[in-house]
Amino acid sequence: MSGAALVNTWLEAIGVDAERLGDRDWTLRVPTTAREVVPVTVRAEERTLTMRAFVMRGPDRNRQDFYDRVLRKNLDMRTWRFAVDDAGDLWLAADAETAVLGSAGLDGLLGLLSTYVDETYEGLVRLGFDVPEGQRVTGGPPRARD
Repeated sequence: MSGAALVNTWLEAIGVDAERLGDRDWTLRVPTTAREVVPVTVRAEERTLTMRAFVMRGPDRNRQDFYDRVLRKNLDMRTWRFAVDDAGDLWLAADAETAVLGSAGLDGLLGLLSTYVDETYEGLVRLGFDVPEGQRVTGGPPRARD
């Protein structure tokens, strides 16, 4: 069975909200407490599953402290790692070998993603954006100012 067929079978088995984008690509909606839902793109290569999850746009303030915090967090993380794109936006990225993953492994990776978002989201939003004291930080990522 091809890597893409395996991934499709696993996604159906774990019941994640997935949309097939092509032969080897999906977009998932992974629930979290802090962000409600995190969008994840999944690509099945010949031997590897690649996942990218958008966490939030780049910070408005305290940029150095913000990026230092996520780099330090990377030292404590398994499989997933924080990454920054050219615009400075924050992502979580993971790669896994399809030969050893299985549906339980994929479910575990998505659960780990949810945990990492829940552990870091509020602190990063408060560090990188102007959030009034006492205001709850939940829901989607901060949006650009008008």
